[in-house]
Amino acid sequence: MKIWVTSMRGAVALSVIALLALLARITGLDAMFVLPSEMGVREDQVLTVGLFMLAVAALYGAWIWALLAAARGSRGGVIVALAFSLLTALFGGLYTLVVFCQPRCAAAPVGNIIVWAELIAGLAASAALGLQLRQIRQPQ
Repeated sequence: MKIWVTSMRGAVALSVIALLALLARITGLDAMFVLPSEMGVREDQVLTVGLFMLAVAALYGAWIWALLAAARGSRGGVIVALAFSLLTALFGGLYTLVVFCQPRCAAAPVGNIIVWAELIAGLAASAALGLQLRQIRQPQ
């Protein structure tokens, strides 16, 4: 297991798991509970919902591009995937648990599971990608 986690394949797989946890968060929790209640967005506000969808698609597109580049051994791809994994862990997981989910998240217990999955998967992916970044040589 240790060998798989420290390999590029394992690091990319953990980052894909973090990406899927964020996908569950945005499509499940945020779209159903946060946008309507916290931000006052209704289904008939087409422009707002469309811009939200465009931003989410750009986020996932950039992360998938970074994962594909990292799988080919690109240092830049590893750095961008590491950044997205850290953001998922810190803002999607930790910040949500500390600031927003007192004492519990929306749609408990599923909401709590998703937020904890973001934190754990994001931290695991960040650690694995950080190890890969140390192993990839700097261009001379």
